[in-house]
Amino acid sequence: MTEKQERLVRKFLDTHFSNLDLSETRKKTHQTLSRNKGKTHIFLIEKELKEVYVNSKIVIDPILNMFNTDYTETYDFVKNWLLEKYNIESEEIIGAKMII
Repeated sequence: MTEKQERLVRKFLDTHFSNLDLSETRKKTHQTLSRNKGKTHIFLIEKELKEVYVNSKIVIDPILNMFNTDYTETYDFVKNWLLEKYNIESEEIIGAKMII
């Protein structure tokens, strides 16, 4: 990813996803980052396995389409952004078309 792409992707993520609400699921095995008072789940965090599921329709696909970024680099960038912005460390970030 070029420096320009990195700047644009960071700005996109900061603009659209920097003030998400963090909440735990009922069984407390997962957390969600969502907006619209929990109606739109953007990220689902599986705490024990350190896996993060990202709503690819809302986050990944627009980045790939708007900024013509590499698929793997985009996921790595989002993974690092989550760590910086929300202190969420993950072993793997997985795209999902919808997160329930």
